[in-house]
Amino acid sequence: MILKDNLKRARKNKGLTQPQLSEKLCELSRKVSPQQISSWERGDYSPSHRNLSAICEILGVEHVMHSKNRDLESGGGGRKTEDLASEFSMVEKRKGAISAGPGLAPNDEVDFRLAFRNEWLEKHGGVSQLVAMQVEGDSMEPHLQENDVVLINKNIKEVSPGGGIYAIKWHNDILVKRLQVNPQTKSVLIKSDNPNYETLETSLDDIEIEGKIVWYGRELR
Repeated sequence: MILKDNLKRARKNKGLTQPQLSEKLCELSRKVSPQQISSWERGDYSPSHRNLSAICEILGVEHVMHSKNRDLESGGGGRKTEDLASEFSMVEKRKGAISAGPGLAPNDEVDFRLAFRNEWLEKHGGVSQLVAMQVEGDSMEPHLQENDVVLINKNIKEVSPGGGIYAIKWHNDILVKRLQVNPQTKSVLIKSDNPNYETLETSLDDIEIEGKIVWYGRELR
């Protein structure tokens, strides 16, 4: 079931009107009007990740970030919220951004949390090995855009034979770049998907691989 139907159903199951839900969101520092909630329930547009996470906290439902078909689930369809809760785990989204540009210093403070199905998480390292961060900059466009949220598998510390997109620490900055090992020199190529940025080459010893990007989410604008 699509988001607009689930949101309206979950709100009514909680016994809240649109103005009452708006008030509770304001208590969580999310300035959302009843008119905005109405537009979400009509399907005019979707709430941001932060607003949706706050709604889920208020309504006692789960925010399914990796599913294209279900963004919000509740127990109103015959399954209890407690049963659904056991199927999900929360991944921390850090306040610091990961740079697709000149580089940013890391920030370990938790901004909010995203819920993913446990079955999916186990395929990607488990919740203890995953962290979410926001992308800042345009060097990885068109694949990763500014303000995208990426999920990093911290357990992957080596570049796979085919390469991939990784979070790396270089000169005390946290970057998101496409890495590929040069088979001739055994050095690593640090690539940007945006052709306006040059490809760099350095020794693997000069960088610290923080993890591999295994998922990304984007708020449509």
